[in-house]
Amino acid sequence: MVILSSDEFRNLESNRLNLGITSLTDDINRTSTVAFGHSNSTNPSHIVESVLNKNGYIGYILMNDRVVASGFGHIDTTNTKNKYKTMNLNTISVNSEYRGQGLCQKITSEFVKKFGKYILYLTVRTESGNENVSGIKCYEKQGFVLLPEVYRDHYDGKNTAMVRIPNQKNTIRKKRRSNRRNRSNRRSNLRK
Repeated sequence: MVILSSDEFRNLESNRLNLGITSLTDDINRTSTVAFGHSNSTNPSHIVESVLNKNGYIGYILMNDRVVASGFGHIDTTNTKNKYKTMNLNTISVNSEYRGQGLCQKITSEFVKKFGKYILYLTVRTESGNENVSGIKCYEKQGFVLLPEVYRDHYDGKNTAMVRIPNQKNTIRKKRRSNRRNRSNRRSNLRK
């Protein structure tokens, strides 16, 4: 499992092609296209190229030299006044032959590890009859919260927003420790 910046991905892809190794770009595009149920797997989307053009991040999992899962991220550079940076995760997909093996959680976990100090947000398909319960559970295990009233109509149906606030657990623990120390210090000062 790797998550690469656009520049890192371009260098890796160039090295692979120079060594005569198959293109990751084509494999990731095909995997995403098929995983999202788009019918034309012989003419895959060009999501990798789009991510590279926007200087985004590309994550993928290889098994037997085959891309079996992928996901993408874009840092929001328009909002510079916030305390936290934000990143949009999108098109997290797992090849249907490899579902149920925790790969969605693995790829999402890597984004959280690398960008855990950012506010992370994504949308998940939640249209009637295709609520994507497994996807929602995957993201919830990584600390994302479903915002059921925040959705948009997307080309693939209704999508609902999910968000992960950075270091919530650590912040709560630090506050508790600080409060305990403060109480302890106050007691010590009263005894003096």
